Amino acid sequence: MEGQQNESLVQRQNCCCLTGHRSLPSDPDQLAELRQNLRRLICDLAQQGITTFYTGGALGFDTMAAMMVLELKSRLPQLRLHLALPYPEQAKRWSRTDRLLYEQIKEHADRVYLVSMEYSAVCMKKRNYFMVDRSRACAYYMVNATRSGTAQTVNYAHNQGCKLFDLLEKQPERFVKMPQQQQISWSEQVIVRESYPTAQEKSDPEK
Repeated sequence: MEGQQNESLVQRQNCCCLTGHRSLPSDPDQLAELRQNLRRLICDLAQQGITTFYTGGALGFDTMAAMMVLELKSRLPQLRLHLALPYPEQAKRWSRTDRLLYEQIKEHADRVYLVSMEYSAVCMKKRNYFMVDRSRACAYYMVNATRSGTAQTVNYAHNQGCKLFDLLEKQPERFVKMPQQQQISWSEQVIVRESYPTAQEKSDPEK
């Protein structure tokens, strides 16, 4: 038992959870800044040995964060994407385009966890806490610091001793500068594809 606890602690030292609102900035410049801050932070954390990133698989920031990790894996192959899904039918009512992108992200993720087997009033909270409990750091996009699932997650991460990174802060010295990308991004490749393979959800024996 002690050996398993030590192994779990070591694994947590290499992990960061990414959390944020479903609604992204409507201003193109603000959205670009958010993406750039996220990209730089992931690269900076990777240099410090934090290479596994958890996201919750929701629309908005979760989707953007997952695609960013997958996009950067071509330059930083040590990166790992772990999806923590609140329940199996999370995407049932999404648009066709969003569902297809969701399946693509699941297919390319290194691990996919199902936190609950069915919807409940607390399954989203359980998903958020699941990610925090396995992370050393928490990076977040938050504009509503009072009544939101993101605020609840950040508060829990703070109480659990996670290092917090506010992606809206302007602290460029924290980040590693990355060259401008010359090729079409992974996320854009997914969106413009005309056919999508059926994704078989990856499972984990410890789930």
